[in-house]
Amino acid sequence: MKFIQSLISGERAKELFSGRRSFFNRKKGEIVKVELIHFPFYLFEATVKTEKTEKKSSVAVDGVSGSFCFLRLTDVTFCEEGDLSIRFEIREDEARSIAGTEYKGEIMRYGLLGKRSAELKTIGNGERIGYPFWVCYFRKTDKYHFQVLDGISGRMEGMRMHPVFLQAFHQRAEEG
Repeated sequence: MKFIQSLISGERAKELFSGRRSFFNRKKGEIVKVELIHFPFYLFEATVKTEKTEKKSSVAVDGVSGSFCFLRLTDVTFCEEGDLSIRFEIREDEARSIAGTEYKGEIMRYGLLGKRSAELKTIGNGERIGYPFWVCYFRKTDKYHFQVLDGISGRMEGMRMHPVFLQAFHQRAEEG
């Protein structure tokens, strides 16, 4: 298994968590802990044929809930060492099926928007990777909350990924 090294340092992550304000989160709570976790993903190389060319891209499916995403892996460093404190919950064949179905949906949307035809030719074998995320746990009044920062792009993860991380945290808590 390979791990992607975070491009965002721990100090920079704390700065980003401390400075984040939004309409729904006007007052930040007290930061209790910031930690780097490597989240389990299956990485696939997909080949898409358009009218003129064939294009390869990296697609991924998270190994906990099966969420599909595109990953841009330029300028990242893989290493063999890392800590995967969250285990894979779905099998590679399930992840490949999800990747194929979701990518076909993306191709269909692409075709409808641009009136261009494209076809998914292949989805390669999956590779298990650990993708870096910084997690900030903070206390606001008498409740605890968390926010997640992508360790590569430095962008805050939105509400779409919250249930995925909650499921992973629940898994981690059950295992002690």
